[in-house]
Amino acid sequence: MKHLALLFTLSFALSNSSFAQDLDTLSLKNNMKQSGIAFKQISTTISDTTKNQENAALVEKIIGYLEAAKNQNPDSVTNGSYADYQSLITQEIAVLKELQAAFLSNDNTAALNIAQRVNSLKKEGHDKYK
Repeated sequence: MKHLALLFTLSFALSNSSFAQDLDTLSLKNNMKQSGIAFKQISTTISDTTKNQENAALVEKIIGYLEAAKNQNPDSVTNGSYADYQSLITQEIAVLKELQAAFLSNDNTAALNIAQRVNSLKKEGHDKYK
């Protein structure tokens, strides 16, 4: 009977969508992919002030993906460069917070400039760790 209850509990937990979503965030590849998808959505509407609230929410999601990714080892990190990897992600998160603030203050000109900085950090990270 205990085994049946445990099996039921595990089945329920695995069928729960939030639990399944948590499993997806365990993958570095998934975290980076999802952050890229969200950033592309932002890029298409970055000049549209009517989308600022939505874009600020998307930035929040990206920050969450990168926070998770910061503690995951990319395959290409060797010889103590993991600290540099974490530093780059920390820098990108800080710039993303600036981007979010620009959206929330309806400063789309600043948002465009900040998004370019995000892209630069992303490129640097991909050049070193992809």
